Amino acid sequence: MSQQFLNRLKLIGVFCHVVDSGSMREAAAQLGISPAAVSQQMNQLEKELQTTLLYRSTRRINLSEAGEQYYAWGKKMLIAAEQAEEVILQSKSEISGEIKIGVPVGLAARPLAQALKHEFDQHPDLKLSIIAKDHDIDFIQERIDILIDCGKAPDSNFIYHALGKNTTVLCASPNYLKRIGCPLSPQELQSYVWLGMNLPQAKGVLSTVNLTHSNGESFCFAPKLHYSFNDLNSLISHVQAGYGLALLPWLEVEELIFRSELVALLPDWKTSEYEIYALTADKQYSTKVELVLAALKQFFDGNA
Repeated sequence: MSQQFLNRLKLIGVFCHVVDSGSMREAAAQLGISPAAVSQQMNQLEKELQTTLLYRSTRRINLSEAGEQYYAWGKKMLIAAEQAEEVILQSKSEISGEIKIGVPVGLAARPLAQALKHEFDQHPDLKLSIIAKDHDIDFIQERIDILIDCGKAPDSNFIYHALGKNTTVLCASPNYLKRIGCPLSPQELQSYVWLGMNLPQAKGVLSTVNLTHSNGESFCFAPKLHYSFNDLNSLISHVQAGYGLALLPWLEVEELIFRSELVALLPDWKTSEYEIYALTADKQYSTKVELVLAALKQFFDGNA
């Protein structure tokens, strides 16, 4: 398909508009261009095709035999193009089909399930595909609609959406604390066995303990890990099993704390918060993506 042919597609559209409107002046008014421009484009089209399509008079236009055939096929082409655009517009507005979300393993479990439950109940034709990894997800290769992550967003051309915050919490199992004893001050934490994440993006989020007391006192240290993991669920399970202490994200462990399967330590000390955000490939996303982004923001904003 040559560039000249692609350029001629616009001329075909103007030609069909002239025929439909019945005059070049009326077609020009509808297209928002001058009658002279319409006439010039019709002359160009006939010159490129080396045939007469229109017989012009001061009051009306008539199609030649070649013009009638050309109009019939050109009109089919325009209708097909309009139908193609209609399919795109419909797919953007429909709340159906698959939406693919990339998300860290911890958030992919209970938090994400809670965040989206209402929307998927309301839209049964909407399907969900989750790519859960605690390391980098290839946005383009995985064909992700929404990528959720935590901490500081990397520099990229993707569109950033702030969703809310998560808080960290110092945790251990009841059995471990019964055996070893419960820390009463931040300084005692350094003598305990520590578990943590060994992924680069976890540095500063789950690998550094930052504590602040209401009286203004603060305490910060990076524990030496006796056990390290590249998967948050594995880390949480080993803390539950009594291996030691860990700094864990609140949203991922709140249910375990409520069920007394984990104990939150040093309740008088405030731990650090970090951002939860989403990325989309561009600003022109579908209605279903907009719906899911709104549900995520509502959930994470209200559960920090």
